[in-house]
Amino acid sequence: MGQWIYKLCLIILIWSLQKANVELSFVVSVLITAVTFRKRLSSLAALFIVFLLSMVLVGSVTVFNPENDYYFFTKDLIYFLRPVFLVLAGYFITMRLDNKREFLNILVLMGFYFALMHLFKIVVNYSIIPLDTNRMRTFFGRYNHVETIALVLIICVKELPMKRSRFKFFYQIMVACLVLSFILYFSRTMIMVVFAMSLAYYGYFRLNQRGAVALSILLVLGSAFALFLSTYQPESEAGQGMDFLGKIKNSFSESFTLGNVDITSKDRRELWKHWRAYEASVVYKEVADNGQYLLGEGFGSTIDIGFEAKLDGEMTQHLSLTHNGFAYLYMKNGIMGLFIYFLMTLYLYSFAYSRKNKDPKVNIGNNILVACTFYILISSFVVTGIFKPYDMATLLIGGAFALKQTNYFEDRNTRNEGEKVKTGALKRIWRNKFHSLAR
Repeated sequence: MGQWIYKLCLIILIWSLQKANVELSFVVSVLITAVTFRKRLSSLAALFIVFLLSMVLVGSVTVFNPENDYYFFTKDLIYFLRPVFLVLAGYFITMRLDNKREFLNILVLMGFYFALMHLFKIVVNYSIIPLDTNRMRTFFGRYNHVETIALVLIICVKELPMKRSRFKFFYQIMVACLVLSFILYFSRTMIMVVFAMSLAYYGYFRLNQRGAVALSILLVLGSAFALFLSTYQPESEAGQGMDFLGKIKNSFSESFTLGNVDITSKDRRELWKHWRAYEASVVYKEVADNGQYLLGEGFGSTIDIGFEAKLDGEMTQHLSLTHNGFAYLYMKNGIMGLFIYFLMTLYLYSFAYSRKNKDPKVNIGNNILVACTFYILISSFVVTGIFKPYDMATLLIGGAFALKQTNYFEDRNTRNEGEKVKTGALKRIWRNKFHSLAR
């Protein structure tokens, strides 16, 4: 096949993710995996897929339960299988490209495209632009993680092909449009993801002296900002910026605490301010009541929120999804699933300690994998992590593993010295990564 076919596959895959439709992106990722399939798969990527498939197996133990709702079972199975195919699709597409860095280029170009569409929509409808951030986000969009990843790549990857373009002025204009569009989403999650991924990419989250200095500075700045928010009263202020600060102030209580809310009263106006925390509390209670601590309630399980609420345009009382990714995984996979999830993120983080390679693509791949660790952790607190409909982390991880692979095989000690992976390579890779992290 021609190179344009593989590039088109990547564009279609990114488009399907931005549509935020799980079923659509699942089908697209499966088809693209089949189109771009290669017999050889990186051992490092294979180990990551083993983690993902392990969570699928744990959740599938309820398949023979006669009381299972198989509609919700199938829905959960798709949610958990989709990251597997996204990793494979990203990996195979990148391996098919003559210049692997074109994978990053296309991600940035798609970010430019969505930024222009976002700004165009705002300009065309300038006469109805609301004065508060909530209504503006409702009218023009609440998030765009393609733009988020594009901005991260522009900030971090010096070897990005388009940075060497002859059309410097055009590139700078597009970057300015991307930044403006990014700001106008007023998304707390997008801002946190860009900030954390950029620091992680440059090695500021490594457990060493440099990381300790960076962490100390972040603690000081974070404490100062928290002190400012503690004195800020959004109810007494007006204006767009103030509303956004008010949402930031409410972020912690919304996601992690119920405050003084009386849960038994089921007062929706009060619960909505702490909805993510309320969902999580219901999950923990139901799992405890059913005694399903170890493996969770499995695929097909739902939680009863106690009243009918309008979510995603439909009235429902039984939820198969929660905003908090850790609560969602705990409901479906229990402690076992959370443990696998922790090992998976630790595995990605361990690439922070890989030796520098003469091939810059390998170093880019390592740094992107480390950055994705914090993307996953942040998104797991506020949305369903790698299971969210518009997840870009798994696609990026698949491409990063392909960037790391200089030949068909990777060496057994992950230092790319040219030795082929032999029997038991996955075990040796994990052991070496663990020892590197421990040092």
